[in-house]
Order: sequence, then structure tokens, then C-alpha cells
Amino acid sequence: MEFTDANYSWEGKTVLIVEDNDTSNIYFEAALRKTKATMIWAKNGMDAVEIVKNNPRLDLILMDINMPKMDGIEATRIIKSLYPNIIIVVQTAFILSGEEGLCQEAGCDEFITKPIRLKFLLDTLNRYLASPVKI
Repeated sequence: MEFTDANYSWEGKTVLIVEDNDTSNIYFEAALRKTKATMIWAKNGMDAVEIVKNNPRLDLILMDINMPKMDGIEATRIIKSLYPNIIIVVQTAFILSGEEGLCQEAGCDEFITKPIRLKFLLDTLNRYLASPVKI
């Protein structure tokens, strides 16, 4: 299936992208641009927690694991304690022993590894954004 606007149309949905790597941010921005989702950006877990507290109507969080100030696992724990129904898709460049289990224990809903294929990313997010799930 080719990417078309009809395949992944998330107009009215808001995605928080938590990523400290500028190259990854460029990739996610390009990947999600045609979906019409609103994107909010955070450079670390601490900023993500504050953004979630100020925007509790987010539809999905795409969370990097390895970041400065606060990692994605700790940020996921805090966010899920505040808003247990928010969808968090954790992504990482490195698969460390036990890392996926730690993410699940923290409450993440999905775990994906980099390099992230475009169709896989969009299909993963679409499972949550195509339905009317709100916290």
C-alpha cells in the first residue's frame, strides 16, 4: 500500500514527539506532515511531563528512551501515573537487555526500534490515531 493522505489522516489529533536528536525530529516531522496531525515537540523527558500536564488532551506520545535530564522510561512512568489512558509509543536506537521489559513495566503501549521504517511507523500510530481514543 502506498502512502496517501487517505491512508493516514489524523486531522484533529495531536502527537507529542519526545526526541533529543535533531535528525530524528526531521524524520518524524517529514513522516507525519501529510497525516495532518498536530505535532508538539519536547527535547527530553522533563519537558514532556510538563507539556503533558499542560496539554492533557494529547492523543499519542512518541517517546525516545535515551535522552538528557530525564529518560523516556521515567517520563513514561510519570505520565502514565497522571494519565493512564494516554498512548505512549516508545522508540529507541539501541536494544539493551531488558529494555523492552522496562518500557512495558513503565506503561508504554508499543515499543519500536530505529531505524524506523516509514510504513511501520505510520501503521503503528494509525492503530491508535484512527480510533477516537481520548484520555
